[in-house]
Amino acid sequence: MPPPAATPPVPASLITGFLGSGKTTLLNALLSHPGMKETAVIVNEFGEIGLDHLLIESAFEDAVLLKSGCICCTVRGDLVDTIETLAARRARGEIPPFKRIAIETTGLADPAPILATLMEEARLRPLIDLDRVIATVDAANALDQLDTHYESAKQAALADRLVLTKTDLVPAETRAAVEARLKAFNPWAPVLVAVNGRIAPQALFGETPAPVSWDTRMNAASRLGNHDHGPDADAAHLALAHGIATFTLTHEAPIAWADLRAWLEALASLKGPDLLRMKGLVNVRGRAGPVSLNGVQHVFHPPQELKAWPDADRRTRIVFITRNIPREAIARSFAAALG
Repeated sequence: MPPPAATPPVPASLITGFLGSGKTTLLNALLSHPGMKETAVIVNEFGEIGLDHLLIESAFEDAVLLKSGCICCTVRGDLVDTIETLAARRARGEIPPFKRIAIETTGLADPAPILATLMEEARLRPLIDLDRVIATVDAANALDQLDTHYESAKQAALADRLVLTKTDLVPAETRAAVEARLKAFNPWAPVLVAVNGRIAPQALFGETPAPVSWDTRMNAASRLGNHDHGPDADAAHLALAHGIATFTLTHEAPIAWADLRAWLEALASLKGPDLLRMKGLVNVRGRAGPVSLNGVQHVFHPPQELKAWPDADRRTRIVFITRNIPREAIARSFAAALG
């Protein structure tokens, strides 16, 4: 059920977060906001998202149209089928046009398989472009949850945006401790705050995650994962709890793409389940601009060549968030692959 050829793929974002972290409250607030107009939101069950107060305009099979212009539907069966059905009904004029899809996960969900589907499913390529991962984090319970529940830590580790909730219920020092813990193993994700779900949609969906501030991200990752400087206390804490570590690899000279591709394929094959997240800018031999890498476990998003470098630094820089994979092991294989 593909859409007409003239319909471009729409950005698709994943909203995840541990049980009780405020995903439902966040979605309720977002869906009532005019800034979310022309958004299709895919949720697990209507009953979980309290739509009654959102001024429902009309209802139709498996979906409702909200006053804000959002389309809200439920996953019944396969996510790919749900997205295809939405696109087909849009093409037939049965539902209003939408320019973004937001997909909500359950509180105990591992977002990695969902991301893998969105990245590699051939049926979805004409329909969506994977945009970002948003994770809600409960400030009142995060310190305990991040230590005791691997799902919570993994959800936060995979995020491009971290939304801190319930900050009004905790003292300033607790909030600061939670933010430090999050930064310890996901230094590139901005930490935003939503009180009772209130946050500007522009803060979550406005700026496309891109290597604009790579120096900041890479430097932070290097400080946390570089054993020469000593790991940060919060990073060490997470490594002890779940084996989660953040580090960066760099390479000065331009890289042959065939060598890098072979190394990435081998790394994904051998270490995929524990390769939680990877992002990078690569100086590929013969290319004027950098090549952007984005991977989750064994799945890598198609590499994209950017028009220009964000700054004067032309080094290859790859950030990793891993579980139980020593930095030294990846660094040795990286060096060996590049000769």
